Amino acid sequence: MADFYQHRLLTTLHHLRELDIEAQSKKLAGHTNRRPITLVLPALYAEVKRPALKSIVDELKQVDYVNNVVISMNRMSAEELAHAREFFSELPQNHQIIWNDGPRLNELYWQLEKNSLTSYTPGKGYNVWMAIGHTIARGGTSIIATHDTDIISYHREMLLRLCMPAATPSIGYSFCKSYYGRVSDRMYGRVTRLFMGPLIRAMMKVLGPLPLLEFLDSFRYLLSGEFAMNVNLASVLRLPGNWGLEVGMLCEIYHNTTLRQVCQVDLGMNFEHKHQHLETKTEGTEPSPEKGLMKMAKEIVLTLYSNLTADGVRLDDTTLRTIRLTYVKTAKDTIQRFHDDSVVNGLTYYRHEEAAAIEAFERALDLADNEFLGNQYHHPEIPNWNRVFSALPDFGDQLLEAVALDSDGR
Repeated sequence: MADFYQHRLLTTLHHLRELDIEAQSKKLAGHTNRRPITLVLPALYAEVKRPALKSIVDELKQVDYVNNVVISMNRMSAEELAHAREFFSELPQNHQIIWNDGPRLNELYWQLEKNSLTSYTPGKGYNVWMAIGHTIARGGTSIIATHDTDIISYHREMLLRLCMPAATPSIGYSFCKSYYGRVSDRMYGRVTRLFMGPLIRAMMKVLGPLPLLEFLDSFRYLLSGEFAMNVNLASVLRLPGNWGLEVGMLCEIYHNTTLRQVCQVDLGMNFEHKHQHLETKTEGTEPSPEKGLMKMAKEIVLTLYSNLTADGVRLDDTTLRTIRLTYVKTAKDTIQRFHDDSVVNGLTYYRHEEAAAIEAFERALDLADNEFLGNQYHHPEIPNWNRVFSALPDFGDQLLEAVALDSDGR
C-alpha cells in the first residue's frame, strides 16, 4: 500500500487502492467528448518484433477513451513500414504512423533545416516532437499522452492513471508526470537513483536551493518517459533532440506553466523495461562514453547545464569541479540506503555494481564538464510548434498529407 505523502511543491497522486478499471474507464470516456485524448507512441521499428509492443497493442485494444493514436517511428525501410502498418492495424482507434526517416518526412525535415529551424537527428526526441506537431496540425485533441513502447509489464490501468489527472474536468492538470517502481530481483533505474537524484542534490548544496533545481528534485521519477499534457502547453515547448528529452521537457514545463498545474501520478505498477547497458567496453581499452547509460548521463547533464546557464547561473571550472566531487560523495552515501531498502524487501543488492555505476557516472560527468567548458557543446533544442507554424504556415498541411500517404501505403 502506498503512502499519501504530499510534497510541498507538487501535487502527488498516489496509488491508494485498486481501481475498478471498467468503471473508471467509462467515466474517463465520458470526459473525452469534451477533452479528446491522443496517445503518442515513440518507437523504433525493432520494437515491433519484441513481445513488449505486442502486449501493449493487445492492452490498447481494450481502451475506449483514447480518440487517436500516433505511432512515431524511425530506423525502418519501406518494407518494414509495410509490416508496421499491418502490425498496428489491430488498433481499433484512429491511428497514423509517422515514418520519420522516410522520403516524405525527410523532405519536411529538409524544409525545416533550410529555414534554419532545426536539423533532424534520429531519436526519441524528434519522434515525440513530430508526433506533437502532427497532433496540433490535425486538431480535435485536448490532451496528449505519451508512454514508451518497451514496457514489458504494461497494463491498460497505467494509461488510465496517466490520463485521468489531465482529462478529468474537476482537476484538469496541464501536465502530469508518471512515477513507479523498477524492481525485479533487484532495483533498476540506475540513472535516476544513482545519477540524477544525487546530482541535483549536490547542485543544490553547491549552488543553493535554486527554484528550478527544487522543482526537478520534487519528481519521484525524474526520467520516466510517461506524461500527459494539454495541447496548448505542448505547442510552446522547446524539446531537446537527444537523451536530455525528459529533463529538458521538465525545464520547459517549469518555465511555461505554474506549479499548481503540474502533478505526478503513481501508475500503480512495477515497470519492467528493456534495461540499458551501463557502458560499452572493448577489450584492452577504456569504457566508451558514447553508448549505453554513460552516453545518456552525459547528454542529460549537458541539457541541465544549458538550462541552468539560461537561468543566469554561472557554471565555471571551479563550480563544476565542486559539483562533481559533491555528487560522488552524495551518490556513495545513497548506496547504504538502497542496500538497506533491498534487504528489508528481500531483494538482491549488488553493492560493487552500484559503486562501479557511480564511478562510470562520475566519468560521464567529467566528460560533460570538459565539453561544456570547452565551448564544444551546442544545445540541440528543437523549436516549439508555434514558431514552426509561424515560419512555415503550410507546414501542418504538408505534414498531415505526408503521414496520411505513408499510413495508407501510398
